[in-house]
Order: sequence, then C-alpha cells, then structure tokens
Amino acid sequence: MVIWITGFSGAGKTTLACAINQQLKEQHNISAILLDGDEIRSILDAEHKVSYNNRKTLAWSYAKLAKMLSDQGFIVIVATISMFEDIRQWNRQYNERYIEVYLRISEAERKRRDPKGLYKLGKDMVNASYEEPRTPDFCFDEGVSLLQQVQLVIDQCFNTSDLSL
Repeated sequence: MVIWITGFSGAGKTTLACAINQQLKEQHNISAILLDGDEIRSILDAEHKVSYNNRKTLAWSYAKLAKMLSDQGFIVIVATISMFEDIRQWNRQYNERYIEVYLRISEAERKRRDPKGLYKLGKDMVNASYEEPRTPDFCFDEGVSLLQQVQLVIDQCFNTSDLSL
C-alpha cells in the first residue's frame, strides 16, 4: 500500500505522514516506511536541483521506489510536494493499493507556518508549476484537525484493502 501525501511547502505533509506512521505503530503494531521528499533530496544530494526537469526526475524516483517497496509488502507513506499530476495518476494506475491525500492549505496559513523559512525569503519555487491533484482520495484544508486526518486515512487503509494489517 502507498499513502501519497501532497501539498505545498508548509502544508503539513511530513507532520501528517509521521502521525499516520505513529498511529499505525501504536494501534496496529505496523511499521510503515516513510519517504519524506526533503530527506530523499538530501540523501541524493539533490537539494538545490530545483529545475522542472530535475524535480520531475526526482518525482519519478519517489514513485518507483514507493511501488517497489509496496510490492514487497510494505506500507509506504510518501510526503512530497508532488507537483506532477501524471506521476500521481501513474501511482494510482500501478499501485494495487493507493491512497492520495492532498493538503490544500491556504497560502496565508502556509506563510504563517513557514517551517523552512522559504516564504520569508520570498522563495516560491513551485506555485507556478504545481498541478493540483484531480482525484485525491482526501482533500484536507486547515479546518480538518490532524487527528481527524490521521483517522480518516487509516480507516481508508483498512476499508479499501483485504490487508490483514
């Protein structure tokens, strides 16, 4: 199973991914694999490769890695900006069990949070090229609490599959 969390910087992707992972451990004794976009870029020495083509190449890498791990029986949680609709559609087509979560957090709220200081620096690297998800399983705004988000996603994990999690 792949749980793919997308949204702009500051939307809460990593926070949600970590909370889902923690809840799976505590409630179901399941250890998921968490793939965070920032960490993967750091590991691959790709933090400064922000061109469209470099981002697309990295996105394909995330998708293929998540599928490979899922095919081996792992639950994979991916937290990444994930700007490309074709990659999200590929995920939906090629992963037997796939849940897509779009954190549609307002720009004002993202600027208020600004965990990496990108908005303060005036860096807007993806707004122009971000392709909003067309068919996410969940679309959360800041009106939905983290606890609600976690519970809805975990419920979907168990309701849409025959996993004996």
